Amino acid sequence: MSVLLGYGNGSFSDQVAYSTGANPSSVAVGNFNNDTQLDTVVANYNSNSVSILLGYGNGSFADQMTHSTGTYPCSVAVGDFNNDNQIDIVITNNGDNTMSV
Repeated sequence: MSVLLGYGNGSFSDQVAYSTGANPSSVAVGNFNNDTQLDTVVANYNSNSVSILLGYGNGSFADQMTHSTGTYPCSVAVGDFNNDNQIDIVITNNGDNTMSV
């Protein structure tokens, strides 16, 4: 995953790369640890996993935490799917035609 911070004038900083699993295919953002900072989740198609990178609030992220998914996760989205006021993650898995929450 690469991050390019915007300057507000249509230009961006040089990219900063962060490690994820193999063949990252989709990314979503949310506040996953309730610290008011944006975090990212990345679907890793060939690793059958998602990577969660917690944000520090200054445009940088902690090292990835990896969680298993179904086969070939290809898309990720976030929302409060069980109405507990916590952000949840949903992943569609192309290889086994399932979705993971």
